[in-house]
Amino acid sequence: MTDSQFNYTGGCRCGSITYRIKGEPTWKVNCHCNWCQTTSGNVFRSFILFNETDITFSGETLKSYTDHKTEHGRPMINQFCSNCGTIIGIKVPDMEQRHISLGSIDQRYEIDIVDNIWVQEAHKFLSFPDKSELYKAGYWNGTGEKFKK
Repeated sequence: MTDSQFNYTGGCRCGSITYRIKGEPTWKVNCHCNWCQTTSGNVFRSFILFNETDITFSGETLKSYTDHKTEHGRPMINQFCSNCGTIIGIKVPDMEQRHISLGSIDQRYEIDIVDNIWVQEAHKFLSFPDKSELYKAGYWNGTGEKFKK
């Protein structure tokens, strides 16, 4: 496949790891959980989920850190470049999708995220646009308790 046959491209800051994605996102989400805050060193993480089979990685092998003691009880595999430290995304072992970090996607400015999960753990100084969907905790398979603004 040529690059024009892929919908999304991206990679790490130093260029050691690149990827191409032929499919469309299955979900776009900002996660405000404590795990995402501490593993990213930021106040939340933005992910675009794609089917694993739609992603092709090139270059160096992703390094990973597997956390079996997450607050929400699901093992999470944080994946990053061992050279520059760019967080490429996470893999959840029981999911067919891979979370790709929005900041590593070349087309990141074309992607709009509406869903926000684990808002009960969000920092108080954050505000959300009116069109935002806010969920108190997680949101799996179309379920999740809405967060009241």
